Amino acid sequence: MTARGGGGGGTDSFRSHAALAGGVAVVGLALAALMPQVVEDRVSALWGVGLAAVTGAVALVLKRRAVRQDLNAALKVVGIIFGLRAVGVLAGLLGVVSRGMAAVPFIAGFFGVYFALQWIEVSYVMAASKESAGGDE
Repeated sequence: MTARGGGGGGTDSFRSHAALAGGVAVVGLALAALMPQVVEDRVSALWGVGLAAVTGAVALVLKRRAVRQDLNAALKVVGIIFGLRAVGVLAGLLGVVSRGMAAVPFIAGFFGVYFALQWIEVSYVMAASKESAGGDE
């Protein structure tokens, strides 16, 4: 399909971005497990990192499908993922607060990983767009 790749499309780009996202999730989990001194804060941070990692994985897969279609599909996926993450944050906050845990570690864990994953997702979409355009843009 592209001048560089032969029939693979964006498989290598997706794999490298997925591996990078997995690395971010592992680092986030390690930091959440090691940094907070209080056990409840550690659990809250781990919940935040876990929710961000799960929604990030879903986002990357949905964006992979969307870039194979058109711009409208990609924009719909952005809206869907935004809603999914909003529900995830709300549910996670309600979950940790209802168990008497602090909200700040959850928020720090979630958004610390989210911001890194967001850059990876944007990078993937840009790389996939270039690949589908023949690599010239």
